[in-house]
Amino acid sequence: MVKEIDVGASQMGVEILTNKGSEDNPTKSVEVQKPPEKPYTIDDHTKMIEAMGQPDKAAEFKQRAIDALTEEGKTMNNSMTEKEIAKQERRKKSRELAAEYNRRQESGEDVTEFEGTKAQEPNPSGLEIAMRPKAAVHIMKVEFPIDIIDEFNSHIDDVIIPANVTAAHGLVGQISRDERSAQLTINHNDKSVGKQFSDVLLRLGETYMEKVTGIKSKTEMETMWSVHSYEGDYNPIHDHGTKTPMGLSCILYLKVPPQIEKLDSPSEEFSLHSFSGVVDGFTYLSWGVNGIGDINMLRPITEEYIKPVTGTMLMFPSWLRHGVMPFFGEGERRTFSANMNVTPEE
Repeated sequence: MVKEIDVGASQMGVEILTNKGSEDNPTKSVEVQKPPEKPYTIDDHTKMIEAMGQPDKAAEFKQRAIDALTEEGKTMNNSMTEKEIAKQERRKKSRELAAEYNRRQESGEDVTEFEGTKAQEPNPSGLEIAMRPKAAVHIMKVEFPIDIIDEFNSHIDDVIIPANVTAAHGLVGQISRDERSAQLTINHNDKSVGKQFSDVLLRLGETYMEKVTGIKSKTEMETMWSVHSYEGDYNPIHDHGTKTPMGLSCILYLKVPPQIEKLDSPSEEFSLHSFSGVVDGFTYLSWGVNGIGDINMLRPITEEYIKPVTGTMLMFPSWLRHGVMPFFGEGERRTFSANMNVTPEE
């Protein structure tokens, strides 16, 4: 198998023989090749020898060539190496900054230092460029320790399920495929686990508001409930209402069946060619009309599938439309949800 490499013809000499033809010779002609944009380097020659199927010879030649470099040649070679290293460092820094920006935005942290600022280094054209992402929705992600999740699950098993106070009449969820399927009210004023958890959520709600709006707000718990889903249960696209114009809602994943746990996350694995489309039991968020593939036309994505992970909680504005895909197989998909009223302080 022949390996093709990109080495300019003028690297071998100024005059090159072509098959284009000329008046003197209809079959062949000699042309003057323009000089390359960059000098022919040791690496270029090494690649050419490697392409001939002689990797050992290429390595030997490369070392001999480096050893034979003049002081001027060493300076030029080191300069090119330093430029390549600097280029790689800039790329690495850009990737790290992008990852940090996405992490902060996802968790609801302040990202103003990333937005609308001048470029740290002027680009070759001398123009100063600033990209300002237009955030359409802020979603805060909170990770709870597993011992807190275990305690909360025990409270639901020992108190909430036996009490069996249904919340289904005020919810759109189609949670009825199994005799254990249920949407149950959790008392947030029970002077026990419910009240303790409510207090934690209210403080998180105030943190969310301060990070998103920059102002202090008072939060008040309106409702809390648990959702116990089994095979075939689902929740259609909907939003939540609160007594105040501004409101917050949250979803906390308490139990996730193993067949859902092993699925890939679309937000991490998506590509037009490899994404499987399997989103069984995933939470679907939508805040616009653009789909996940619209990024290929430079339209902002306005939807997301969230893979449920035990201990992860999402907090978002109550107007955000969301739903839950059905899943199949054994196991309980258990979540906790809540609505909070929000009043900005004077």
